[in-house]
Amino acid sequence: MGLHRWLAKKIIHWLTRERSPGITPLCDFDHLCNEIRPADVVLIEGRSRVSDVIKTVTLSPWTHAALYVGRIRDVDDAVARERLRLHYNGSSDDRVIVEAELGRG
Repeated sequence: MGLHRWLAKKIIHWLTRERSPGITPLCDFDHLCNEIRPADVVLIEGRSRVSDVIKTVTLSPWTHAALYVGRIRDVDDAVARERLRLHYNGSSDDRVIVEAELGRG
């Protein structure tokens, strides 16, 4: 591994390391689980250093977004369902979101 790649990996790890969650969540998770539908966009409050920068610049508690897919077993399109299974090893009954993470994609 070259010096550039090693250094980039260390910086990304430092920027993306998450702190423990705050005392009061910004939403009611149980309510969200009952109301969310496939294709909904979920706003996320990050807890990393890079998230702190985003919060400061945007003056918003939300640092990134994810797309709610739903349960893999409920996806009607067979091609999309198989593509999701390639990237998610959990149960087809689990609720799935798609999001990009710095350093991971």
